[in-house]
Amino acid sequence: MFRISVCYGQPDDPETFDAYYAAAHTPLTLKIPGLAGFTTGKPRSLMPGQDAPYYMIASLMFNSAEDLRRALKSPEMAAASADVVRFATGGVTLYSTEEIQRN
Repeated sequence: MFRISVCYGQPDDPETFDAYYAAAHTPLTLKIPGLAGFTTGKPRSLMPGQDAPYYMIASLMFNSAEDLRRALKSPEMAAASADVVRFATGGVTLYSTEEIQRN
């Protein structure tokens, strides 16, 4: 499996972020070709007195490197990427990883 992690910084207005993400950005993301899974989560720090570095992390899963490459070149990914500036007032950091099963 291959994962894109989209890590969103703390937005200016969390309620507006959440509403826009659910109503507008999620439908765009779900159109990305080859998408095998899509989850979001709001991290909580396990370190006392330390905030989590991100407000929300979205994970986009792909079954193969080729599926990921095709998705990254697709007009649907371009549309979802262009949409980020409309709501991600806290900035965004992107990572790609190959998932390795360890158990």
